[in-house]
Amino acid sequence: MEEEKAESKEHHEEHLHSHEHHEHKPAHHTNHSYEDKITERKEKIKSWIKDPYNLALIGIILLAFAFRLYYFWITKSQPLWWDEAEYMSTAKHWIFGIPYDINPQRPPLFQLLAAIFLFVGFSEATIKFLIVLIPSIFLVFAIYLVGKEMFSKKIGLFAALGSSFVWSYLFWTERFQPDFFSMCFQMLSFLFFWKMIKNPKIKYAVCTGIFAALGFYFKISALLVPISMFLFILFLEGFWFFKKKHYWIVLASFTGSMIPFMIWQFFIFGNPLAFAPSYIVLDVRSQWNYGWMALTFFQSFPKLLFFILFLIGLALAIFRIAILGDIILKDKKNRENPEVLSLITLIVVALFYVFFIKGAIEDRWVFLIIPFIFYFSAIGFFKISDYFEKINKILVFIFLIAVFGFFIYAQVQHTSQLIDAKKTSYYQIKDAAIWIKDNSDKNEASLSVSYTQTIAYSERPIYTYSRMSEENFTKLLMEKKPKYIMVSIIEPNHPDWIIQNPRYNDGSWAILLPYFNSSIRIGANQQVSADLKKSVEKGKFRFTLVYPNEINGVFVYKIDYL
Repeated sequence: MEEEKAESKEHHEEHLHSHEHHEHKPAHHTNHSYEDKITERKEKIKSWIKDPYNLALIGIILLAFAFRLYYFWITKSQPLWWDEAEYMSTAKHWIFGIPYDINPQRPPLFQLLAAIFLFVGFSEATIKFLIVLIPSIFLVFAIYLVGKEMFSKKIGLFAALGSSFVWSYLFWTERFQPDFFSMCFQMLSFLFFWKMIKNPKIKYAVCTGIFAALGFYFKISALLVPISMFLFILFLEGFWFFKKKHYWIVLASFTGSMIPFMIWQFFIFGNPLAFAPSYIVLDVRSQWNYGWMALTFFQSFPKLLFFILFLIGLALAIFRIAILGDIILKDKKNRENPEVLSLITLIVVALFYVFFIKGAIEDRWVFLIIPFIFYFSAIGFFKISDYFEKINKILVFIFLIAVFGFFIYAQVQHTSQLIDAKKTSYYQIKDAAIWIKDNSDKNEASLSVSYTQTIAYSERPIYTYSRMSEENFTKLLMEKKPKYIMVSIIEPNHPDWIIQNPRYNDGSWAILLPYFNSSIRIGANQQVSADLKKSVEKGKFRFTLVYPNEINGVFVYKIDYL
């Protein structure tokens, strides 16, 4: 009996031991599998880093970040310009309830991100770092990815380095605007579009449409991307493109992604396409001169040497397309040409701004041409280097370093001069608006022609009197009862009966304040005479000068109602 019990106990222990051993096996196997995955990933990272192209990419991104961080540091307190303040005022309107008329031409995503960070408690400088500087860095990476996908790693790296130092990209990285976020999505849309052209998978088609729409959510001009793609599809497929399912998927994903925007426009402005009238109505635009200024950026962005390389690359591409004309028309595979897509994109942007937008064209409006300029510049450079590489590879490397050395020096010098000249502009408006904030209650209104900046910094209700008649101005005073009025020579569109800034033949100039019976005469950058009335009565109103302590071109008057 005892032996049976002992055997039973031994058998039970063996069974438990066996069961424990059996239970531990999967855990051991799982740990082993997990360790294998970690090892595998480490090996992939090591292999990726060993690739000289990837090392070069890391170096380019770090270099781009270093320069942007330097400029960010010296401009972190610079005042907002009109458009910048428009974005910030919208964000503050959403978070703090500050009265502000939202502009339907501004897609909402940039302002929404700013509003979220304001709610968290981040400062203006920190928000700019997160939603302007970081996207500017990612754009460098995106330009590389598109260049690599469409052409080669070498061309991608060349374009990434060249684009990252263009003075316009560097300058606007330090301004509070959504262009870089939009450009990131535009380039990602091109990336997946070309992946789809080479391999028409559904996931590529969906990403193409979504990223194109996201670019629009930051800047309306991002619509130039799907327009360029559509024209390339026509070139590639002819009018039979509608038989290809993946193109319909692109359209569906783009349209579906745009629906929330149109719903937002409808509920806020009463029209799902509220942004469109200012672009579509041509009565005023038809009187403007053509926007030939847009074409000047093809040279001013890359500077002379890289512009020459761009022309060489462009000429080579056009020559190849012309020579292979018959073959291209007969064989679709030969029509899958990244040079054609690049050329179409440059033409679309140029035509849009020259013949449709017209007038004075800002450099940031044509940001999209920069990557494609440098793709062609790279083609031109490597065509030349292929010839000299047969003679001496070291010579080619030295030439590459010298070319980029001179290029970066010229671009950085241009950027530094531009930032130094602009970083204090509108500081008087900012200072006066902060003074109004410090000397008024939350619901006390003021008047200012610098509408967006004054709202952004004063965080008070602001009404504009831009180009207003004196009669309507009086009505505005009676209706809104503002506490202060800001008057300046810095912001255009002030009524002449409020302020004038004449220049005289002897080189002197003046600040005339007819409404306030005041004037200042300045010659050789020194005040010659001043007759500033401290207090002026105008019918039922008394205006008392309360700002500034030293004349800076901006005046704030307190309004008392008699």
